[in-house]
Amino acid sequence: MVCIFAAPMANTAFAQEKYAKEYEKQGDKAFASGAYTQALEYYTLGRKFLKQNINLMYKCGETCLKMNDYDKAEYWYQKVLIESEDQNINQKYPLLYLHLAQSAISNGNIIQAQSFLNTCLLDCNDIEIRKQCKKELEKIDWIVSNSDIQNFNITNLGKNINSETSELNTFVLRDSILVFTKPTYKTKTTKKQTYYTDIYNQVHFSYIDEYYYTPANLLNWGDINKKKTDVSDLFLDTVTYTAYFTYTKTKNNQKISQIYYSTLNKKTNKWSKPQIFKPLEDDKHSYTHPVIAWNNNECIMYFASDRNGGYGNMDIWYIDMQDQNATPINCGPTINTIGNEITPFYYGNDGELYFASDTHHGFGGFDIFRSEGSKQRWHQVENLLKPINSSANDMYPFIVDSDEEGYFTSNRVSENNIDNKTCCNDLYRFNSKLPLTPTMNTIVEKQTEGFNPAYDLPIELYFHNDSPDAGSELTTTNLSYKDCYDMYRSLSNQYKVNRTKGLDDSTANEKLAEIDDFMNNKLTKNYDKLNSALDYMIDHLQKGEKLTIQIRGYCSALYETDYNFKLAERRIVSFENYMRSYKNGVLKHYMETQAEDGKKLLEIEHLSIGKLESTSPNPTTLEEKRRSIYLPEAMNERRIEVKVIQVRH
Repeated sequence: MVCIFAAPMANTAFAQEKYAKEYEKQGDKAFASGAYTQALEYYTLGRKFLKQNINLMYKCGETCLKMNDYDKAEYWYQKVLIESEDQNINQKYPLLYLHLAQSAISNGNIIQAQSFLNTCLLDCNDIEIRKQCKKELEKIDWIVSNSDIQNFNITNLGKNINSETSELNTFVLRDSILVFTKPTYKTKTTKKQTYYTDIYNQVHFSYIDEYYYTPANLLNWGDINKKKTDVSDLFLDTVTYTAYFTYTKTKNNQKISQIYYSTLNKKTNKWSKPQIFKPLEDDKHSYTHPVIAWNNNECIMYFASDRNGGYGNMDIWYIDMQDQNATPINCGPTINTIGNEITPFYYGNDGELYFASDTHHGFGGFDIFRSEGSKQRWHQVENLLKPINSSANDMYPFIVDSDEEGYFTSNRVSENNIDNKTCCNDLYRFNSKLPLTPTMNTIVEKQTEGFNPAYDLPIELYFHNDSPDAGSELTTTNLSYKDCYDMYRSLSNQYKVNRTKGLDDSTANEKLAEIDDFMNNKLTKNYDKLNSALDYMIDHLQKGEKLTIQIRGYCSALYETDYNFKLAERRIVSFENYMRSYKNGVLKHYMETQAEDGKKLLEIEHLSIGKLESTSPNPTTLEEKRRSIYLPEAMNERRIEVKVIQVRH
């Protein structure tokens, strides 16, 4: 019997490995050519034949990182760590921990990222990788020190402007016309899928009507838009009525961008034929993002380029527009770094250069910065901070009024992005005074009346296993619930890879959906509800009322009964710590001041239930205990509940 079946089984295994390798080979070709979506499809197909292929998992992670799908990249990298039995995984994939950390930072998971980077420093001997790890750790320190949110409204310009594809750069003309870049394409739909072909960036415009943006249309300024050519980065010099823009073409599988211009004849109201900007003509390097700056009759063009003589990859340069023999000059090391500086905008009223950089200290990929000065003399660069910048890529600043209003481009999480929530760029507006900006086809939902205990209780606040202060025998903690929430949220992909270990893709997708549902609809929604409840408390306390709240603490079946009572109490204390720190500590006074009835103005009643009401499995072996952490039963039991918020009379 063994002899009869051994050959077919071996042949089947051989065939599966052969198919997997062929798909991997095709994926590698697509990856090398920059066709990352296609590469990911090939790698995924290869995994159907060899689902435990660690190499394909790693390549899925690398591809997702290239696609700016930070969440899935982090998932695949963590899956490599969880499913690999190789004790020297960092030697086989020396960039694994670094790329995992960079994905985590772009996801806003800096706690996890810090751990990955420290592990990389312990295991990796490559000097350059170690240098990058140390720089990322410095970035994390900077992020922690600059986490306060500045007082700006950030508004997505809506579906009249933004779509499921990427929109780029803005130019506002006479406060009434928004000019920007948007792709055009053809579609072919089958029963299973829609295919996009002939995709080219073209310049579009929209009318700004008070707080509305009309549907986008192709810009009809002469022949600026050109068929089968990527056209972008339009800037209009309103002194000479010359439009500068970028044409990007592919040559030998490499994209080369060059700056062109077209001038409006005011008498005939016609635009001249686009011509290349001769002083920067170069078929070996790219020149992008032209912007004109006038200062005391002096005219300068700032632009970004990877030409020789820079400090890094893409640098910001300038050229004197009034000198026919002028050559480009680098803006210097205050602005430029060993990385990439792109998308300059010069705001002449304040003499400030705004630009994007992926190397100056920031929150993720590209952040927006500014520096006062001109040419090669600049003050220290300043990060515009949150909420203008985010853990994603933020670029293309256009300033309407310094410190008040402007536009930018970002691939932060958007409702326009469905499968890959950070795949594509949208256009945003920031302002410090104006109301939020709807668009003509945006449905503005009626605002809720705020928190109401009758409808919104209980509030369920969830915790990672043995959090806070794992292993502690104390009933107190210095951590706040926000610390616990941030850590739990950052572990989303760790939960996913542990729940899907060894599963086929179909079953794994069900488990992934369960984790996403918990993280979004339980963990995050209840955290948001908590903040609304705290605002409700502040409002009533400031009116002179007294409040009593009741909190219960729960644990899963893991650990002994006595320990779980202490753990439940620590969880309640973390909630109190968060209350004390909320909105600069406004609640602390009420929590510590005694009222005439002998209770605190804000009285908090504890009830630690521990695991007395747990129905989750009680694991016995080490492996069962480890796996139980990620089961939905245990995830739902590790919580505290705000059961009652009562006004005392």
